[in-house]
Amino acid sequence: MKILDGKVALITGAASGMGRAGALLFAQEGANVAVVDINDKMGEETVKQIRGTGGEACYINSDVSVVAELEKMVQQTAKSFGRLDIFWHNAGDAGPGVIERTTEEAFDRALALHIKGGFFGAKYAIPEIKRAGGGAILFTGSVSGLRASRGSPTYSVAKAGLVMLTKCLALYFAMDKIRVNCICPGVVQTPLWPSFISRDPDLVVPEVLERTALQMTPMGRFAMPEEIAQAALFLVSDAASYITGAIVPVDGGTAVY
Repeated sequence: MKILDGKVALITGAASGMGRAGALLFAQEGANVAVVDINDKMGEETVKQIRGTGGEACYINSDVSVVAELEKMVQQTAKSFGRLDIFWHNAGDAGPGVIERTTEEAFDRALALHIKGGFFGAKYAIPEIKRAGGGAILFTGSVSGLRASRGSPTYSVAKAGLVMLTKCLALYFAMDKIRVNCICPGVVQTPLWPSFISRDPDLVVPEVLERTALQMTPMGRFAMPEEIAQAALFLVSDAASYITGAIVPVDGGTAVY
């Protein structure tokens, strides 16, 4: 029997990187997967890869910074697969860099994408998860949400918000058999990483920033998306049945500093 047999998982930001790796792994372990993203081409490719290995998935275009879109994606998932057991809010982007150059629009967009997407995504997912008899919610935070960031305060604030949201929802829904946890990756080798180190190239040379990040990683390397997906799989599975409210760094030891 596979770990997620009979489960339905909704994953935002599943067109590439950690989200795609998670979607492929969850499907491999028996889940039907709703692949949510705004990149139609890459989202459909994720679905194609899942189906190519015998899994089942559907693609849903949804801007997770818009509340109405969040409600729609949950409804479409339940309609497609008849239930919802797992909600993983993974969508995100690098956002603006240093505070002097951060516009109100960029700040609002970052918080909407990360915090609003997690908050209202969970709001609409929870009734469906309750109907399924319980399940799991997972947020993708970041080491940057656990420690201060000199050049990326907006991103740190957004990810720190997801850390607190995790704790609040875990406390409130524990008796409903809904577990809520948060993974906090360090640097992961995804298509998103270059956008982090190139936000303010005239202030910090991207190559220097990347070298510094590597030096601050005790294991001496960056993560692969599949390693984040494995941590996610554990936390949403019944193997983690007594774990809720946990903030789990998956960072090669970076948060130890």
